[in-house]
Amino acid sequence: MSHYQSNMAVMIQLGKWFDYLRENDVYDNTRIILVADHGQHLAHFDELVMNGGVSSLMDVEMYYPLLMVKDFDSDEFVTSYEFMTNADVPTLATMGLIENPINPFTGKVINSSEKTAHDQFIIMSWDWDVLENNGNTFMPALWASVRDNLWEEANWTFYSGKNVLTKHAAP
Repeated sequence: MSHYQSNMAVMIQLGKWFDYLRENDVYDNTRIILVADHGQHLAHFDELVMNGGVSSLMDVEMYYPLLMVKDFDSDEFVTSYEFMTNADVPTLATMGLIENPINPFTGKVINSSEKTAHDQFIIMSWDWDVLENNGNTFMPALWASVRDNLWEEANWTFYSGKNVLTKHAAP
């Protein structure tokens, strides 16, 4: 219930902000991107509970964060089942505004090509407490990889941490 209450409180405030933008005639010419860092394992969608739900870690709704985009000259947000990550936000934010955008800190081109270059790995762990896991090491853990449509179980593969760390080196 607390997830519902906090989500609804946020949605009400966003609605007020959208109304303000409309009242000031800037809603239509504003690109709005709403993003969260992760979802929550609520078992709302049977098709997102993998491996028979043997663990709440297998409810991949937890790894399916909010990402909503309303583009310029649009009056609504668009729904897409395209594989997206939070790393897509810079590409979405600069799309159509900056030709060949470059990250000023790294000098690398801003695009989303990395997400389709290989399967994307997700750590599946409850050991998030920095006092218990050295601050940046979430081990031991299960891992998953996903490609394409997150709603299709066939696009998910589950691994032990040992297999991911030894067989799938970072590019």
